[in-house]
Amino acid sequence: MGFFYNLRTGALTVLAVFSFHTMAADPAATERLKRYKEQKDAIYERMKRYGISREDILALRRLSETEPPYSDPHINISPERVLDPGEHLRVEMDEYIVTMLVPEAPAPSSWIWPYTNTRNPDPAMQKYLEQQKGVLKIASMGWENCTFLGCMNRRGDVSGLTMTYRILKPEEITGRYATPEKLQQGVQDNQRLTIEQALARRGNNPIVSDAELEARRIALPPEIVAINGRIWVRHAMNDYMGRDYIYLTTLSPGRMFSVRFGMPKGHDYNAQPDPSTWPRSAKQAYRNMELMSTSLRVVKTNDDGVPDPFVVERVEPGPLPVREKRPAAD
Repeated sequence: MGFFYNLRTGALTVLAVFSFHTMAADPAATERLKRYKEQKDAIYERMKRYGISREDILALRRLSETEPPYSDPHINISPERVLDPGEHLRVEMDEYIVTMLVPEAPAPSSWIWPYTNTRNPDPAMQKYLEQQKGVLKIASMGWENCTFLGCMNRRGDVSGLTMTYRILKPEEITGRYATPEKLQQGVQDNQRLTIEQALARRGNNPIVSDAELEARRIALPPEIVAINGRIWVRHAMNDYMGRDYIYLTTLSPGRMFSVRFGMPKGHDYNAQPDPSTWPRSAKQAYRNMELMSTSLRVVKTNDDGVPDPFVVERVEPGPLPVREKRPAAD
């Protein structure tokens, strides 16, 4: 889900493997690694039993700082280890809570940030925000939509979801993202620019073929939609054998939230734009997207009721997964 994220993940994996082989020759280091894994598993077991809490995420961060490779000041967790299929995913970004129903299917190799603080970041988080230029991926999930005969490719026809939380620049707050209409126009301009740039590279790119560049087309012009009391701008773009649906909304004050749903690679969505004509696995991915997108809820905590052009009705978040009551002393 993104070349640079995969590159960073690969680099961290190499470091982890190097660290593992180094510790394998050191009995004391091997024992530390064993304790690290045991402590990490215990925290995950607690979250699975009682639900995700800030205390558990803080414990994971403190634990991660004791073992290399330690990279970021936030903690990614595996939703597959703490959520059951069909439950509501929940993430908190500053004063906002986002909930969404996840499909009745496992999501291997996925991660989420349960809590993100950009209003009052600690020094490590502030440095990370500067490195990322205020754009944070807070969830990356994927589902295999085909595991038997009839798949389009060997990867199980994976469809994906990416959630992104972004700090807006002052001129964006009062400008192109200030209202749903301005956001819609901004997306329309960006779609047109993306296609123009792709076509301008034809014949000049030794890595990407002209056919791949020409496949970059608008699948759905930006439209304003209301989902559970919030206004979103929804649009879709095709690329070579792929299609992405994107939902965007502005969070006052000064933030933007987007959800990208990637359809399985391997189908010519330009030749067959209608989902009813797609292969079985692509149809399943589209149904999953409809399930997730229609369940999206964005709630502002301690809402002061100030008029917001992106809010038509204030709602409650989706239900938390049913878990055991956490012991008072835990």
